Formats: sequence, C-alpha cells, structure tokens
Amino acid sequence: MSTDTRKDRTRIQLRDAMIELLREKPFDQISTTELVKLAKVSRSSFYTHYQDKYDMIEAYQRRLFETIQYVFEKNHGDLHATMLETFEFLQRNEIYAVLLSENGSKEIHQFMLQKLKELFQNAIFPKSERISFGKLGEIYAATYYANAIFGTTQSWIRRKQKETPAQIADLLQELIN
Repeated sequence: MSTDTRKDRTRIQLRDAMIELLREKPFDQISTTELVKLAKVSRSSFYTHYQDKYDMIEAYQRRLFETIQYVFEKNHGDLHATMLETFEFLQRNEIYAVLLSENGSKEIHQFMLQKLKELFQNAIFPKSERISFGKLGEIYAATYYANAIFGTTQSWIRRKQKETPAQIADLLQELIN
C-alpha cells in the first residue's frame, strides 16, 4: 500500500471519528485522545497530519467558507437557489453539516450568520423594502432573517435531514415571504 493511500485513509478515519463525536458533544469538549481512539489511529499519526484538533478542523472550515462564499456569489442574491445549493452541499458532506450543527465551532456559526446577514442586506431586501421597515427594522431585519435561517438549518441537521434540500429550501422561502 502506498504512503498516499495510508495518509488518505488516516485522514478519512479521523474525519469520520470527528463526525461521530460532533454528533454527541460540542467541539470544545472533544479531546485529541478520544478522537484518535475512536479513529483507531495512533497519536503520532494524528500529529503527523495535524498540530491539534483546531488545525484539523481549520481545513474543513476553510473549504466550507469558500464553498458558501462561492454559492452566495454565484446565485446573485437568489435566496432560494442559494439555500437549495447549500442544503444539497450539506447533505452530501456530513462533516460540514456537523460543523454547522449546535456542536460545531463558534467560528463557523459566526461566519454563516455574517454571510446570511450580508445576503439579506445587499441582495434580498431592495432599497425600497428597507425603507418600509423603518430605521429600527432596517437595523434588525437582516439579523432576524439570518438567525431564522441558521436556526432552521441547525434544526434540519438535528432532525437528521429528514426533509430533502428542496423541501427545506421551499419551506424557508415560504416562511420568509
């Protein structure tokens, strides 16, 4: 077996162990010891690939950030298309879904909320609609909708994604309208 294949297998085992642990407890409560034990890899193997659990998760965070950024830009403010594509991505990539779940990292949660707020402020609410909200509404509307979508996404993940990405995107679109 080649070194590359073994390295890939170790990374996959660590990723799968992280997914399993994040289903049970918050990221901050996961230790490297329990991660390597569940992954059935040695501590030295873990440290060959990563400095620590934060380093491990950093690559996934970066990929999630880049993907979400791409999806938001590509859909030019089309909320339904953005949500649908995001939910499809989360359904195909369980590591990202658990990172967005309540047990995921605070950095990912803050990033997603910020992206959603920007989407509402810049693309979803036309200038005329912002005026109809009034000054206070303008200040809080994007935060309100961003938190509603993010909370619904976390609920969908917690419910083990029972609804299809299309069903959950349609429901959110309906709730927002």
